[in-house]
Amino acid sequence: MAARDDGSPGPSVELGRPGVDVLESGPDRSPRLPRRIAAGWVLVLVVVAALAGYRVGDRHRAAPPAPVPSAPPPVGPAIDVTGKRCSGQLKERLQLGVEVVNRSAAPVSLHQLKAVLPLRGLRTTAATWGSCGQLPAAGSGGDYLLAAGGTTWLTMTFDVLVACPAPLPVLFTVEYAQAGADDVAELAAFPDLGGVPFAGARC
Repeated sequence: MAARDDGSPGPSVELGRPGVDVLESGPDRSPRLPRRIAAGWVLVLVVVAALAGYRVGDRHRAAPPAPVPSAPPPVGPAIDVTGKRCSGQLKERLQLGVEVVNRSAAPVSLHQLKAVLPLRGLRTTAATWGSCGQLPAAGSGGDYLLAAGGTTWLTMTFDVLVACPAPLPVLFTVEYAQAGADDVAELAAFPDLGGVPFAGARC
């Protein structure tokens, strides 16, 4: 029997006999991971959590709006007025003309010229491609091919049905074809006839 440090007898332990376990005195020691391995696992868990949060946030992120194709700019008629006008008088008839230009990059074929008379007071008698003074008293011209960027005159002759034609507006429309497609150009020829001289007018 072994004695303790205080002199009292301690428990006896027999070694080497069957059925006898070897006992270890002292405080219990549970197995622990080394500090470096534990820190490594913590770092791995943090990275995995961050990646998972990024993916979840990316799924809920609103998709960017699809680009809206810009609309093509509006294309106006190929035929337009240049701003030049003419007038003349054939006996009791009035001639009015405007210069037009082909603003497109391809030739156009001018078909038919008509007058728009919102207030009436005039009656159309003839129309052709030419300046004032070149138009006969009656009749109309045929088709006219106008090159790209080219200009020509559109002139019409009218019977005057009122004593004072000064307040009357006169508009032109011209039908034309380009690349196999037909179109109509509306031309603001004369807002009124106040500046157009006409002998015999009583205003």
